[in-house]
Amino acid sequence: MSSCDRPGRGERPAARRRDLLAAAGALLLAGCTDGPDAGAGEPSAPAGAPGSTPAGSTPAGSTPAGSTPVESPGASSTPSAPPPTPGTPQEVLAHSTVPVLCYHQLREWRDGDSDATRSLTTPPRAFTAQMEALRDGGRTPVDAAAVVDHLELGAPLPERPVLLTFDDGSATHHSVALPVLERLGFPGAFFPMTVVLGEPDWLGPDQVRDLDRAGMAVGAHSWDHQRMDRLSGEEWQRQLDEPAAELAEVLGRPVDLLAYPFGAWSPETLPHVTSAGYRAAFQLDEPSDPTSPLLTIRRIMPLPTWDAGTLLARLEAES
Repeated sequence: MSSCDRPGRGERPAARRRDLLAAAGALLLAGCTDGPDAGAGEPSAPAGAPGSTPAGSTPAGSTPAGSTPVESPGASSTPSAPPPTPGTPQEVLAHSTVPVLCYHQLREWRDGDSDATRSLTTPPRAFTAQMEALRDGGRTPVDAAAVVDHLELGAPLPERPVLLTFDDGSATHHSVALPVLERLGFPGAFFPMTVVLGEPDWLGPDQVRDLDRAGMAVGAHSWDHQRMDRLSGEEWQRQLDEPAAELAEVLGRPVDLLAYPFGAWSPETLPHVTSAGYRAAFQLDEPSDPTSPLLTIRRIMPLPTWDAGTLLARLEAES
């Protein structure tokens, strides 16, 4: 069974996972280049308190005669600033100059790997070299939330930023990517599909929590890598709501970032993404939707054969 076969409605993950695992690796990678075209309220005052002052006491907020006013702890004469207003789609597009890199498996090539699989499989030495090229080339990897704040709210970013993302949930994201990122002080964003969560060669819940504790962002990547330009009916809940809920249970907090499998989306996809509670979503290299650019953030997939000069030149072209 291909990793792109759709699950039967109502079928639970256990049996489905066994069928998908055998084909999830190579077949998953081979199709990843397909885009759309290829609290409680305030405490209540004691009864009778409003408007009354007991005899011999000083009314709240006043100062006894002859005493020096004392400012309450934490009080400030400066009113708090209102929350920033989200930008218009045109403003979001104008801020969309942060290049975003997308990696998949980080392992050595194998004899049986197809050319397509090799293009999406970065050997550890090549990955390390590309990360060091970012450092030596003056690039500043930034957190996913900072990028989204920049796009939506115009929040400032350091000079020459770049966002690093990792799709599918390969165990190599923990064993290879995380040590390199921690050594260099780089943040990243990881998007595991939840059908293989905890299976051999894939991230497990403990590893996902490790990424989170290390300051990495974690987002959803569907349940079983279905194209999101072809879903209908109950499939939306399976592929959007359920993965976010499962990852939220692992992390103990909501998940509001999404990466589309294969980078595939359509205008009909976007209302479902919003309804599922996602704040931002990442595609691949198609143009961003002019009405929902925050849900169609572009990414580029660096080839494992790119040297430092090629990588940095491509980032400059995307900036």
